[in-house]
Amino acid sequence: MRFLFVGDTHGTQHLNKVKKILPGLNIRASDVIIHAGDIGVAWAGEEDEALLWWRQVPCRVLVCLGNHENYSWIFRQPLVQRFGCKGYALGGGLFAPLPGQTVRIGGKKMWFYPGGYSVDFPFRRPGVSIFRDELLPVGEAGRILNSVLRRTYVDYVVSHDGPRSFVSEHFGLTIAPPRSDYHKLLGEDPGGRAHPGFILDELYRHWARFGRWYFGHHHRDIVQGNVRCLWNRAVLEDTRTGSLEVIDMEE
Repeated sequence: MRFLFVGDTHGTQHLNKVKKILPGLNIRASDVIIHAGDIGVAWAGEEDEALLWWRQVPCRVLVCLGNHENYSWIFRQPLVQRFGCKGYALGGGLFAPLPGQTVRIGGKKMWFYPGGYSVDFPFRRPGVSIFRDELLPVGEAGRILNSVLRRTYVDYVVSHDGPRSFVSEHFGLTIAPPRSDYHKLLGEDPGGRAHPGFILDELYRHWARFGRWYFGHHHRDIVQGNVRCLWNRAVLEDTRTGSLEVIDMEE
């Protein structure tokens, strides 16, 4: 079994980079694509071009939902049990684990933490192009964090955003809590939703609790130790041999 980790594709906007590499990888039904969020399917409903393409991919696709997702459509999809966890069946081989769920596949454990803060929120319409569900309520985020910290070890962390301290150190970005006008736009009480960067930072400090960490969101490619941000590079791992190949997907 092989795992292919890819980053943001935003519907069809950046889908060609994945389309370009798949034919040469000889993807089989036993393989798994792990998408680190902003897959951006179903903005046009069931006939959405990106959704139709992902549904015909000849393997399973695990999706860590991002911030630029059609949550209204996603929440109408069947909630099912797969790979030892709960999530949304999005059609074909597409499966989106619920926040904080651990997928068990190929003898490995993958912990999923979706969501991200849309910094472009002033240009988006609530319930149409931005949803409050892109960030978890503070209480739910805290419970999920406490649950994973009680675990001994997971082989992979898959998140859409990355740990705040990692992003600040390696990207030079200042990560702050969501602005008050963000909460106002979405009809939320100030401070009611948790920025993923802060939550994930708590797990990042416990580096012995995870093997590798993959995330997207920042549209950059960087790796430091066992943590990698995905954008124009994908990573192919063979669970049998342990081999790892970095693939250039730049369009």
